[in-house]
Order: sequence, then C-alpha cells, then structure tokens
Amino acid sequence: MDEMLVKLRTKFMRSVVSKLLSSSIKSKTGYKVDIQLNDLEANFNDGEITINADLEVKMDKQEFMKILKSKGLD
Repeated sequence: MDEMLVKLRTKFMRSVVSKLLSSSIKSKTGYKVDIQLNDLEANFNDGEITINADLEVKMDKQEFMKILKSKGLD
C-alpha cells in the first residue's frame, strides 16, 4: 500500500499557496480573485488523490458578473 498525507498547517505555507492559486487563476482565466486558504489536506493513496480544502474566495461584483456571463448565466 502506497500512501502519503500532506497537510498545510502553518499560516506562512497557506499564504504562499493562496497567492500561487490566485495568480494562477488570474493568468489562466483573467479573473482577479483573492483566495484565502484556511486548511488543505491531500491524501495520496494507491495512485489516487483526495484533496480536502477550506478556502474563501473574494472578488468584485463586476468580476463575478463577468464569470456568470461567460458561462451564460446572466
């Protein structure tokens, strides 16, 4: 059985990952969002990965409306 558990506990590491996620979303989609990662746990087990995340995403109303319009939900 091949198993590994990764859990981000420190505020510093959660902050780094939050900034990486925010910048990645902006570069790939153009949407400016602010992500605050409160908890992240990744469990690798026999070739499968399970990710549990507690996060908060903040954005302007205009950004949210752009996302809805791009998906035809306006």
